[in-house]
Amino acid sequence: MKNDKNKKEKFYIHNRIFWILLVTILWYLIIFGLPFDLLFFDENSPIMSMFGAKTADVHDPVLFVVLFYLSTLPAFIGVLVYTRFTKRNRFIFDSFIPGHAGNTVKKLLLGFLVGFIMNFSCIAAALIHGDIRLHPEFFVSQIPFYLFAFPCVFIQSSTEELWCRGFVYERVNVKYPLWVAILVNSLFFAALHIMNPGAGFLPILDIAICGLSFSLAKWYTGSIWFPMGIHTAWNFTQNLVFGLPNSGLESAASVFRLDTPAAAGSNLIYDHSFGVEGAIPAVIADAVLGAVCIILAAKQGRLGELKKSMGE
Repeated sequence: MKNDKNKKEKFYIHNRIFWILLVTILWYLIIFGLPFDLLFFDENSPIMSMFGAKTADVHDPVLFVVLFYLSTLPAFIGVLVYTRFTKRNRFIFDSFIPGHAGNTVKKLLLGFLVGFIMNFSCIAAALIHGDIRLHPEFFVSQIPFYLFAFPCVFIQSSTEELWCRGFVYERVNVKYPLWVAILVNSLFFAALHIMNPGAGFLPILDIAICGLSFSLAKWYTGSIWFPMGIHTAWNFTQNLVFGLPNSGLESAASVFRLDTPAAAGSNLIYDHSFGVEGAIPAVIADAVLGAVCIILAAKQGRLGELKKSMGE
């Protein structure tokens, strides 16, 4: 919801969309992202030296999780610090904390469940269609690794949610209609993945629809924690449980080992470069999430919130 104080803000430059996105890119990708990418991914960095690795194409499971998930910790902390200590953004920080609107453990756990069901349904479609095969590769000795990996995935997934469904969504909605805030943050979210390995039209379209559905999930529940849970479970399920690419990123460790038929090729059910996110089942799963949020909101008589914003 819009904070009453922010509703009264004049239409200064900091309320314009291009400025909001510029600030997001500056803080999220450059100030909090670029230096730490150099720290983590440079072959001469302390992290790489610690593991004896020479490139970011790693096979050590712990290093993989550190490089591709835990390395987003500065941006995770950064959005909290930036919104907490900039006066006009304090209302956004307040929307992150426990107890705000729907920010409850129950909503977070529900998000984990929804994310798992959504991702597993896409994987099941690929299995039934014969695009992939999965072989168990789990040992009890790996439990500490997965207990370490899950919170790291949570940090990475939540970082994207806090910046997109948190900062961009809320800042745009200060002076623009709700539908504009939903659309802008979703397109920005998709743009963040354009350079991912295997990215193409269908994968980016799906990620844009994913952004829309996550935004609707936040709007309906009033909680940023709910899409944080969905996003975390989705990434963890496909990358570290079933060993599928996560937006093109192949995992160095997983509960199941991914195998593909020799003659397999990418199709509308599964994309071998980008994973389930590059195919129709993921588009459907994301669209269903958004549709369910709209249907439930309609039953509660809340569609007027969206319709009113479209008429502004």
